[in-house]
Amino acid sequence: MQYQESSLDFISRLMELEGIAYHFSHEADKHTLVLTDAATQHQPFSGYEVIPYHQTPSGGSTDEEGISQWALEDSVTPGIYSLDDYDFRKPNAWLFQAQQNPASPKPGSIDVYDWPGRFVDKGHGEFYARIRQERWQVEHQQIQATATAAGIAPGHTFTLTNAPFFSDNGEYLVTAAGYHFEENRYASGEGETIHRTDFTVIPSAVVYRPAQTTAWPRTYGPQTAKVVGPKGESIWTDKYGRVKVKFHWDRLAKGDDTSSCWVRVSSAWAGQGYGGVQIPRVGDEVVVDFINGDPDRPIITGRVYNDASMPPWALPAAATQMGFMSRSKGGSVDNANALRFEDKAGAEQVWIQAERNMDTSVKNDETHSVGGARSHYVKKNELHRVEANQTQAVKGGTEILTGKGKLDAAVEQYVIASGTKLRLVSGESAIELNANGKINLIGKEFNFFVEGDGYITTGGKLHLNTSGTKPGTTAPGSGHKGDIDAAVQAYFSPDQAKKSAGVGVAGGSGKAAPAQNNSAATTGTDKTSEYNYSLQDMVDKQKNLKAKPQKWTRRGFVNASEDDIKKYANPDNYNTGTDKYQFLDLSSSSGVSETDMASFLKGKGVLEGQEKTYLDAAKKYNVSEVYLASHSALETGNGASELAKGVEVNGVKVYNMYGIGALDGNAVKTGSNYAYKMGWTSPEKAIDGGAKWISEKYINNADYAQNNLYKMRWNPASPGTHQYATDVNWAVAQTSNMKKMFDNFPGANLSYDIPKFK
Repeated sequence: MQYQESSLDFISRLMELEGIAYHFSHEADKHTLVLTDAATQHQPFSGYEVIPYHQTPSGGSTDEEGISQWALEDSVTPGIYSLDDYDFRKPNAWLFQAQQNPASPKPGSIDVYDWPGRFVDKGHGEFYARIRQERWQVEHQQIQATATAAGIAPGHTFTLTNAPFFSDNGEYLVTAAGYHFEENRYASGEGETIHRTDFTVIPSAVVYRPAQTTAWPRTYGPQTAKVVGPKGESIWTDKYGRVKVKFHWDRLAKGDDTSSCWVRVSSAWAGQGYGGVQIPRVGDEVVVDFINGDPDRPIITGRVYNDASMPPWALPAAATQMGFMSRSKGGSVDNANALRFEDKAGAEQVWIQAERNMDTSVKNDETHSVGGARSHYVKKNELHRVEANQTQAVKGGTEILTGKGKLDAAVEQYVIASGTKLRLVSGESAIELNANGKINLIGKEFNFFVEGDGYITTGGKLHLNTSGTKPGTTAPGSGHKGDIDAAVQAYFSPDQAKKSAGVGVAGGSGKAAPAQNNSAATTGTDKTSEYNYSLQDMVDKQKNLKAKPQKWTRRGFVNASEDDIKKYANPDNYNTGTDKYQFLDLSSSSGVSETDMASFLKGKGVLEGQEKTYLDAAKKYNVSEVYLASHSALETGNGASELAKGVEVNGVKVYNMYGIGALDGNAVKTGSNYAYKMGWTSPEKAIDGGAKWISEKYINNADYAQNNLYKMRWNPASPGTHQYATDVNWAVAQTSNMKKMFDNFPGANLSYDIPKFK
């Protein structure tokens, strides 16, 4: 970066760093700047290829041009030059470089060490060390001379003859020259001008390297800058979390992703796969400092608010509030995930908002303690799953109201106990079990029917009355449908719903995340989804993608043609027989038994014996176990691929059973790196984690709802975006395994969702 320096200084310091010298070649009609970095690039000045030595007492003019003074100058130079630097992309790399000076009287005894060395790879470091060592060779032995020859010019060579010492004869390179001209004012007639040239030379075999005399600019304290990116992007970063910035003083920057290099961002916590991530967004104002004061090495150390970007809570009114509030990409001020602490005495509060979904994972025990009341409001469905036992203890009463039906079922014994009275009511009918042993059955009519024998046994008399009074009991009317419905609706009044959802609390939007649709498919039913564009529109979007659709051939994957894309994207071409399974709804378990799953997986490498893992994952994430197993079999070559058998990454063996993150260009490397990132360190974790990923990202994703293979591959709701694979045959290729599985279960749930284009 050119920073607070002239263009000459900017160019000079860079050339000095790289060991590039320059001189001018002057001619009658032009002047040429010549750059050199090798001894062979220097040529003699025309007409002065050979210059003789002619000693004069004063070093002045003689009748013949030549050199009048020649003095050897020796300098003591360091014996070794070493330098080092650091590259965050290779934090453990040994970049240290050292170069000995063979001209030093005691090589290695005098060491010059530079940090930073202004390099990030060993090749550059080795080059810079050699350049500095070659500069010392220039300084080690130079000759100071005086001449009357006008053709002595920096950057040019000449051959010296008639030297004071025979060994001095040879070719030399002029490295510097000073010219002195004096008019002979006392001479009569056409007296000549007196001229003298004082110059410095080195043997031409020595590579001339310029000294690093131009100072590098330094910054003095931090600055602020604006985060920038390409047009239309609100977040622009790379895999290191770096961003681009535009400095306020930079009048030439366009304010886009070309405005600067990638700039690292300091974090409050950064470790190996753990820590904090808060990527500055386009438009944010950030505080930028510079490592070692070098303008070429900026680093973001903080962020600040300004009048265009104000804090999320009004200040100073909300000065007691602290926390974090994000912003949904492309959203408004109402779209945010948030965590806020209110520290105002008497009003302390922790407020959490999830703009859409909220997932909490507890790997061991969890405890909740509420000192007051607790309100729980769910706008759609709720599911509780407990694999072991569940106990609820309530000191007071318990009331459960349902607006529709209620089912309680137990595989084994079901006990309902009451200390005083157990009462079962439905409209005008009631059954009462009293603690004193008295049982009352009340109703308008009754009917007992048993297929076998029936017995009524009493310890006393059995009374049968055709007329009589109703026994003393509570009236059954409290079980009327209208009364129950009114009680239920009272809990869902607008005020009660707002209170339960937290609406009206300062800073909260109160929006509830939409629930995923996990309803079971209907056996053997077809559904048609219509799209307001043509099949050709779909094909056009696919063929213009940056990541081109692929087709498998004997030569491997190649770019698919337009006809290939249209062939596989057209639902009518693959809508019968086995191919129809690409439209099968996969958003629920398919009811496959563990025995039959084991039969399917038998002989399939590392997949064999994993039947329970697939079934558990299917139930946990609402994905068809048939799809999970057939997907794995396809992606892993029936459990025989490298990713399925395990690949070592950073000393840890990881597995990938679904090809997630495995790009066609280098599937093993990219797929194993993704598995390492996700912690899939066993086949079981890879099966379970991949099932979760498929459910959340595609099949049960609230935004995309890609619940069948066709939608996952082509995404007809938004073609060209969020597509699982690039292979045009990907969806159809998996249907064979799926059909083989479903053939064993003729009563399994089969529901098809078939697209229809305009």
